[in-house]
Amino acid sequence: MNRTLKRPMFRIGGSAGTGITSGLDKPRAQYANGTTLEQLQKATGAVPNNRNLSQFLTTFGLDLLSRPPSGGFFSTVAQAARQPTQTLFDNLNRERDLQRQLALTAAQSDIKFGREKELLKDELASKEKIAAMKQKDSFFAAQTPEEQFRERAKIYSESTIPVIKNNATDLATFEVKNRGENYVQLNFEYDNKSRKFEPNFNSVPEGALTYDPGKGVAYRMTRRDDGILVPIPLNPFTLEPLDKIDGTE
Repeated sequence: MNRTLKRPMFRIGGSAGTGITSGLDKPRAQYANGTTLEQLQKATGAVPNNRNLSQFLTTFGLDLLSRPPSGGFFSTVAQAARQPTQTLFDNLNRERDLQRQLALTAAQSDIKFGREKELLKDELASKEKIAAMKQKDSFFAAQTPEEQFRERAKIYSESTIPVIKNNATDLATFEVKNRGENYVQLNFEYDNKSRKFEPNFNSVPEGALTYDPGKGVAYRMTRRDDGILVPIPLNPFTLEPLDKIDGTE
């Protein structure tokens, strides 16, 4: 065998991922769809190219060939290039403005996506913590009401959901006071339209009691005559149905 091929770098064996093969042991990142800017450019047909230059050369060439000589060769060339050059500059300016607008839109989209991603991450973390607390029901049952209140208030005060964090004491007080009830904690989902967390009653079953700490109102899930399940607002202290807002009977 050739002595060169006996050198260590040509020996068979070893593992990829070290030395000159660094990174080859990891899956390749996928960029099939491109960046946000590239996707916007593709969707609007504004992908940068040499089309403007090609159009300029074509228009200039045709004008030069069809234009009768005037004042010498260079003068004829200058006259033939005048209009195509102006058109080229106009097109370049429009393309530059479009690319600038697309870049701004892409940046705003990425910032919004990043913000929503962080909000979702915080929401999930908060829900996981609350879910873990719900699994301690047997532990809470062995505590005094005062201990239950302190534990719940502490957890809720660390929530990343503002309506829970800002009303941690009220929520903990209501839950401990009604611990003998068929109580189900109300879920809050982030709404992109209102840009805040809104109550979601879908997880509250029929007959269950729940509480909206943001409004300070309790609810009992009740099925109407038409079969639809709706939350009936209750006085949080007496659990009696609230009077109509306009005061009518």
